[in-house]
Amino acid sequence: MVFWIGILVSGAFAWLAIKLRFYQTWVLVFNIIISIYLGIYLRPAIANIPAVGDTPYSNILAMAAIVLVSFLVLHCISYVFLTGQFNVPFPKVFDTLGSGFLGFLAGFLVWSFLTLLIYITPASQNSLVKSIGFTDQFRQTGVSYIAGFCNLVNAIVSYDKGDSTEQTINELLKEGAKPKAQPKTPEPKPVTPAKPAEANNIPEQNEPGPPPEEDI
Repeated sequence: MVFWIGILVSGAFAWLAIKLRFYQTWVLVFNIIISIYLGIYLRPAIANIPAVGDTPYSNILAMAAIVLVSFLVLHCISYVFLTGQFNVPFPKVFDTLGSGFLGFLAGFLVWSFLTLLIYITPASQNSLVKSIGFTDQFRQTGVSYIAGFCNLVNAIVSYDKGDSTEQTINELLKEGAKPKAQPKTPEPKPVTPAKPAEANNIPEQNEPGPPPEEDI
């Protein structure tokens, strides 16, 4: 069922892409790919912040925030300098088929990323969620699909250090939604009140005697 939902989402993106035409669709798909790429590779830096990383939803919050902010920034920049300034005409056949194909790919990429976010939350262990079709097979398909686009970006920017995209996502899935272990603060030791000094231990003060008698 999850797979067919992804097909429907991809079809909706393809229909939207045909309305936008190829030039605007290409810019939109580019922004989506870069946003998801940044969300995956910048997640550790955001999730390790103490204010964010102490909840079971730290990974999904960090990734969703990075992707959303990155997409909004890229979309504003592309609108100001590209799509909002001029339009590049293409043949009608190319506008229809090419934009529809790009939109379909972008839709399935967005759906795969959403399923990845669901997998790293405690909701993935729910029986209802599993009955919908969130199986390991579709998880591997979504991971491979996302990794294909991220590896394409890595090839363009010549990024070959560290783990591959597949390893990064698989480590994220293994980590799951487990909260990070927090150092235990030592419990304060109970303070015992000081015992009052016993009366016997207090030295008695000598009372002053009568004045000495003077000789007359």
